[in-house]
Amino acid sequence: MTNIEKELAIFIDNHTNDTKQLRKDLYIASWDFETTGTEESKNRRIEKELELTRIYADKTRFDKIKYFKANENEILDHDLKRQLELFYNSFESEQKDEELLSKIIEISAEVNDKYNHHRGHVDGNKVSDNDILSVLEESVDNELRKKYWLASKEIGVAVADQVIEVVKLRNKVATKLGYKNHYEMSLKQEEIDYNYLFSTLDKLKTLTDEPFKKAKQKLDTSLAKKFGITVEELRPWHYSDPFFQESVASDELNLDHVFSSRDVVGMNVEFYDGLGLETRDILENSDLYARENKCQHAFCTDLDKEGDVRILCNITPNEKWVSTTLHELGHAVYDKYLPKELPFYLRSPAHTMSTEAIAMLMGRLTKNAEWLDKISKLEHSEIEAHLPNIKEQFRLGMLIFVRWGLVMVNFERALYENPDQDLNTLWWDYVEKFQFVKRPENRNKPDWASKLHLALAPVYYQNYILGEMIASQLEYFINNKVEGKTLVDNKEAGKYLVEEYFSHGARYDWNELLEKSTNERLNPEYFIHEFI
Repeated sequence: MTNIEKELAIFIDNHTNDTKQLRKDLYIASWDFETTGTEESKNRRIEKELELTRIYADKTRFDKIKYFKANENEILDHDLKRQLELFYNSFESEQKDEELLSKIIEISAEVNDKYNHHRGHVDGNKVSDNDILSVLEESVDNELRKKYWLASKEIGVAVADQVIEVVKLRNKVATKLGYKNHYEMSLKQEEIDYNYLFSTLDKLKTLTDEPFKKAKQKLDTSLAKKFGITVEELRPWHYSDPFFQESVASDELNLDHVFSSRDVVGMNVEFYDGLGLETRDILENSDLYARENKCQHAFCTDLDKEGDVRILCNITPNEKWVSTTLHELGHAVYDKYLPKELPFYLRSPAHTMSTEAIAMLMGRLTKNAEWLDKISKLEHSEIEAHLPNIKEQFRLGMLIFVRWGLVMVNFERALYENPDQDLNTLWWDYVEKFQFVKRPENRNKPDWASKLHLALAPVYYQNYILGEMIASQLEYFINNKVEGKTLVDNKEAGKYLVEEYFSHGARYDWNELLEKSTNERLNPEYFIHEFI
């Protein structure tokens, strides 16, 4: 080991000792806040986040990292060099003064608090996200649908000014570090090439323009007939979720009846058992059902990198929540099966999109005929009868998601390029351009701010789109190269994921990991062939 390698190893050990318990305390405080929404847990979260961020903002430490970076040619050990790369990105992103640091964390916590506590209103009564989704999925009352859709947008008005303030603060940090804005800085620190990303997304837009237009025309004709209106009268509240980001259950195929009397958690356990992946310990520590003041969304968290992995859901017995639970447990098994032998700061997924790929691979299965047969216990004759519709709806759902993702990525890029522009109009410009959904008349509200990711998970949505592409590549490899050639009831597939994908942790960047596990770097053709 060279002298500089010894120095770096000591630095990493000291940093791990300084942050390991603090990181756990922060994640526990965050979990408590998301599950209870109490003021005490919010304040504890802010306190711990400030403590941890101050370490990453410390200029003396960052100078030391820059010293190692300047001499990285002398660092031959792969794991040391990889940790240095990750540390550099993490420390650089937090090079802000105390005032900026505190402002960003405190405002973000306030916004998070508002998202957790907020409930929309219909005729003076509070309604939850699940209530809104239920109406948008089931009601044929046009006025009622509009009321519930408007209720879903109320949170945007409550948080928009603070979101813009945080965007400007993030940009201030980025420009001080020599970047154009926070968006470009984040992509660089996340090891995503800006030009590669947008050339890929532009290609995806071009390839999906006509298929999506045709699919949506068919969908719109069906919806117009269902609601007793013309296609020209369709508006955002006529789709089955507030953002038109998911597939609409057709009259010919609505699988909710399959799950309405089933044990959602039990189905998930049975599926993951079939892969040889244990989830009961994860579920035992998780928070799975809706209640007041709890976060209404879903996520997975690894509290300590030592085995305490949890998911948060708001399960109701329908296809959406079966798929969502499969998705979150996909994240969870990735975290759980990371080898404890890995250095602490390599004991993570290779990238956000790498874990999203696993989650999406699993979440797709409610549209998989074999999964419906073996896990949902849907009658074989019913699967055969519905298979063409299942495939069509699956393809439509992916097209819808891609076009929605293009709205998010392009809007967020523009948001950071100029947060003072007319964002309310820009949002609907992008919705009409990418989703072909007509904006409501005479509306000038910050509907964009009702999407939590723009406030609390910045520069994230490209990970979903690229994650879907990785999922298709992994699925192709499993179906063609792995013994058993299926994800369902196949322990060889689970073994492949653990040994060839999970086991590397963050030792390699996302594309290197994909090459190691599928013998090639990201190839969008698998996704294009499957869905376009």
